[in-house]
Amino acid sequence: MSPKETLRGKIKKNLAQIPKEEFGTQGACAAALLCNSPLWSACKTVFIFLSTHGEIDTRPLLETALREGKTVFAPKLGADKETAGKLVFHPVLGPDGPWSVGPFGIRQPLGGRTPEEEDFPALIITPGLAFDREGSRLGRGKGYYDRFFAELDAENKHYTAIGFCMDFQLVPLVPTGKNDKKVNGLVTGKELVTLK
Repeated sequence: MSPKETLRGKIKKNLAQIPKEEFGTQGACAAALLCNSPLWSACKTVFIFLSTHGEIDTRPLLETALREGKTVFAPKLGADKETAGKLVFHPVLGPDGPWSVGPFGIRQPLGGRTPEEEDFPALIITPGLAFDREGSRLGRGKGYYDRFFAELDAENKHYTAIGFCMDFQLVPLVPTGKNDKKVNGLVTGKELVTLK
């Protein structure tokens, strides 16, 4: 088993043992830390993942962004020939959707426009199973966010990627590969870490 798979297994096992309420508690604390930071006040557009079971709750962050009038996008898995295997971001109209249900049972926006030049620079709230203090990120192995970041980089779009996770998902070292994109910072229920 590869180092990545070993760490994935360990984190997934830990996540399965966390009481449901703790995801909400840490989500609210992490949102407060981020929303009181210069990173948050400097951005007008937020890309956010819609948390599901076993992920830190992003709803407090989503509600704050919408209340403050920020433009908010959430991902939907591409379904046609051109977007298959990609994340396609669409606007979030309200904290309760409307949503459709994606291939993995994850809520996703119904559709609408995709991000344009004027939506950048943006803050991208990034999911992951583990992060380290160097900005390395371990995803679930599908590469969706790494491909999304590579696409933005190729288009010279300016963004700040922030890992959003439970406190124990911040680990000493995340094994990485050549296509793995680092985040610019991360926030947990206990701390906000910004990187160069």
